[in-house]
Amino acid sequence: RDQDHVKAVSRHPTLPNDGQPHGFCTVTYSSSDRFEGHFTHGEKNGKGKFFFFDGSTLEGFYVDDALQGQGVYTYEDGGVLNGTYVDGELNGPAQESDGEGHLMFKGQYKDNNRCGECWVYYPVSQLTV
Repeated sequence: RDQDHVKAVSRHPTLPNDGQPHGFCTVTYSSSDRFEGHFTHGEKNGKGKFFFFDGSTLEGFYVDDALQGQGVYTYEDGGVLNGTYVDGELNGPAQESDGEGHLMFKGQYKDNNRCGECWVYYPVSQLTV
């Protein structure tokens, strides 16, 4: 669990007797990843955003410590994956765009893996005549 690797908690309106983040908090983990969002007794619950050490982010709505529903993962190069999460894993429709906003993938995910009918788009190279 993430709580096992919590390095620091800041902006905590309430830190109940259990010592776990509660309310809107910023939590920094030992990996240098940071989460800003709502907690209920140490579990992510409500809107929140992860900031990963490599510059990528993951934003969405958390229920009982897991991302649920629509989530947006932004790669360090500016590419974006919009997808449907169930219990913290990509499950359902998703789209990926590169850093310039060009559609690169549209299809389905199951357990964080592409599956079923998917469309992969390749950039058209410029031809010089």
